[in-house]
Amino acid sequence: MKLFGYMALLAGFSSAVSALPTCPNLAWLETQFVQPELPDSGYRNRLNKLITWLPAFHMVHDQVVAEGHAVTVTAKFDYGAVAHKDLEYEAVKFYIRSEQDTQWRFLANAVTDHDGKARVTLPALQAGQYRIYAGVPADKSGAEGYVTVVQAGTQAVLFDIDGTLTESDAEQIGDYTGISRADEKEGAYTLVRRYLDLGYQPVYLTARVYWYAKGTRDWLNWMGLPQGFLRTSLSNETSLFRTAEYKTAEINRLQAQGLDIVRAYGNAKTDAEAFIRAGLGENSSFTIGPDAGHYGTTAIDQNHYYQHIQTHVDDYPTAKCE
Repeated sequence: MKLFGYMALLAGFSSAVSALPTCPNLAWLETQFVQPELPDSGYRNRLNKLITWLPAFHMVHDQVVAEGHAVTVTAKFDYGAVAHKDLEYEAVKFYIRSEQDTQWRFLANAVTDHDGKARVTLPALQAGQYRIYAGVPADKSGAEGYVTVVQAGTQAVLFDIDGTLTESDAEQIGDYTGISRADEKEGAYTLVRRYLDLGYQPVYLTARVYWYAKGTRDWLNWMGLPQGFLRTSLSNETSLFRTAEYKTAEINRLQAQGLDIVRAYGNAKTDAEAFIRAGLGENSSFTIGPDAGHYGTTAIDQNHYYQHIQTHVDDYPTAKCE
């Protein structure tokens, strides 16, 4: 697959080395952009027309990558809330938007595989946030994701979602089906916003399976919380039976790219196990709910964050970034 426009993509980026990592640009993360205009085209695989009347559950897997390293971004295309029929062997297009761009830049043409996945490889980029849009010209559907390019030592705070930012694990069903919005855990918005205002990179690590990504992004937008990095699991098996291993591996992967996860929040025993096994430390790993304090994590005693914010967050230092 040939990637177009690399020279244009790299143009204008300075190579100056900063003494401190770059802070996340909250205003840019919170801005809603209109999707790029996809060209008119027919179906490459005419059988796909039979499924595209179903609701689309496309998603782009967010990536965190160290500055100076290339990264491959994967988009997944499927239709139907129940069937989740993959969009096989269909033409798609990738676009990118940096903090400096005033419009989307075309990246590459691609074709989905038998799993409905298509990929694009980005060259080494300067530290900052980038949005990726993957679209299907045949029916004009698509999805947006994020690539976060970090310098070593970029500080982040990690949040589980279900039962941590939402009131309970079960609410994801209503959120996914569109029947109801998941209720916020009391004080969850304020908790996340405090860390964002202090300059920390947000990381949302959930065991929700990938087709929940669309609804999860919608929920974060509804909450008024910027994204930046959202990681869902790749299979129901992982979500149900290998959650701790999955989250441990994801945290290790983020750390290997230079992200310094200074604090983490969860509610489940698997969250607690992952935080400690990944080396985040007992005093930096917080758990709430019936399993608060499991695996040596620091327990949040009440089923809300108001007192925790007063005692543990209001006086927390600002992130080491600029």
